[in-house]
Amino acid sequence: MTSSEDTVISDGYSYEDEWWEENCSIIPPEFNRLMLVGVVGAVIAFISVCFNTFLFVVLWRNPRHRHSHLVYLMFLSVADIFLSAAYILLFSVNLYMDYFASELLAAAWWSYMRIMITISHVFISTSAFLICAAAFERYITISKIACQFARHHRLIIICACICIAIIAKGPMYFEVEVVPNANCTGVTSLTAMPSNFSESEPYKTAYKFWFRNLLTVALPFIMCFYLNFAIMHRLRIQHLGAKLFRFATSEHRQNIRAATLMLVAVTCSYLASNLLNVIVYTWELVDKESLLSENIRPLYTLSSDLVSLLTVVASACRLPIYLVCNARIRCEVLDYVDTCVLTHLNIKPYTGLGSKRCRATTVRYCDTGSGYMIYDAPNKRGERRVRSVGTGLDRVVLSVAMGNIKASQSSAHLTVPLNSSVMIIQEE
Repeated sequence: MTSSEDTVISDGYSYEDEWWEENCSIIPPEFNRLMLVGVVGAVIAFISVCFNTFLFVVLWRNPRHRHSHLVYLMFLSVADIFLSAAYILLFSVNLYMDYFASELLAAAWWSYMRIMITISHVFISTSAFLICAAAFERYITISKIACQFARHHRLIIICACICIAIIAKGPMYFEVEVVPNANCTGVTSLTAMPSNFSESEPYKTAYKFWFRNLLTVALPFIMCFYLNFAIMHRLRIQHLGAKLFRFATSEHRQNIRAATLMLVAVTCSYLASNLLNVIVYTWELVDKESLLSENIRPLYTLSSDLVSLLTVVASACRLPIYLVCNARIRCEVLDYVDTCVLTHLNIKPYTGLGSKRCRATTVRYCDTGSGYMIYDAPNKRGERRVRSVGTGLDRVVLSVAMGNIKASQSSAHLTVPLNSSVMIIQEE
C-alpha cells in the first residue's frame, strides 16, 4: 500500500466516509431532550392552542369586550395561538424528523421553517408589548391618572404593538437561507445558513444584537417589572384605605380589583417565563464565546429549549389565570360551555352552587334615617335585602354629600323622576 493510499484509507475508513459522517449523518436527539421538547412541550403547546382559541371565541362573542380593556387579552390570545402552533411545527417536528429519519417531515419542515420562525418571533414580541400596554392602562386606571388616549384608542395601541414587533422581528425571514447540503441526500439534503447581509455591519451588531434584543427582550421585561411593582403598591395602599372606610368595598371596586389582580398574575407569569431569556441575553452580551465552549454548550442548548418551553407554558396558563381571578370571564366561559358545548352534546348543564352566574347588578343607594343603605334587587320571593354600609363617620360624610346634591338639584330646578333621595347606579 502506497503512502498516497494511506492518506485516503486508514483501517478501512476513507476520507469520504469521514466527511459523510460529519456533514450528512443524522444525529438523533437525546432522550431527555426528546421528552422535554417533543412530548411535554408539544402537549403543552397543543393545550395552549385549544385554551386560547376557546378564550378568543368567548371574548369575541361579547361586543362590549371589543371596547374595554379586555380587547388586549383578546389579541393576546391570538398571538398565543400562533406562537404555540409555531412551537409544535418548529421544535417538535424538527426532533421527530431526526428521531424517525423521516424524509417527508424533513421536506415539510424545510418548506415552512423560515416563515414559521419569523411568525413565532413576531407574535412573541407582540404578546410582550400587549402585556405592557395592558399593564400601563391598568396602572393609570387605579392611579386615577387622567389619560383618555390609552382608553379610547386601544386599537391604535394594539396596531402599534404589532407594527413595532414586525419592524423588530420581520427581517428574520431574510436572515436565513435554505441551501442544498453538498452531496447529502434524504433528511440532511438541505441545511440553513445565515444570509450575507445579516452578517454585514452595522446590521449584525447595531440592529440584530442591540436594537432587536433591547426592544423586544430587555425593555418589555423592565417595563412589566416596574408596572407590576407599582400596581401592587397601589393595591396595597387602597387595601389599607378600605380597612379604614369599609364603604370602599363596593361591587364596582371589587371588579376593578379583580381585573387588576388578573393582570398582575398575567404579568408575573410573563416575567417568570422570560427571566431565563433575560439571563441568557445578558450572558451573550458579556461573553458569548464562552456559551459555545464544549463544557457550557449543552447547558446553553438546554437553556434555549427551556426559554421556548416557558413561553408556551405562560401562554397555556392564561385561561386558568382568567378563570381564577376574574369572575366576569369565569361566568362567560361557563355560560358558553352550557349553551354551546353541553347543549350540542345533549348533556344537562350542572346547576350546583359552583355554577352560579354573576351578572351586572343594579343597586340603589338611599339616604335614609338609618344612615347609608344599600337596597339589593329582590329575590324570587319578592324579598328585598337591606344592608348598612360604612362606619359612623362614613354616614355623616355621605349624608352631607347627599344634602349638597339635593341642594344643587333644587337650585337648578331639576326634575328627577325618582325620589330625590335615591340615586340609581349601574354596577359593571
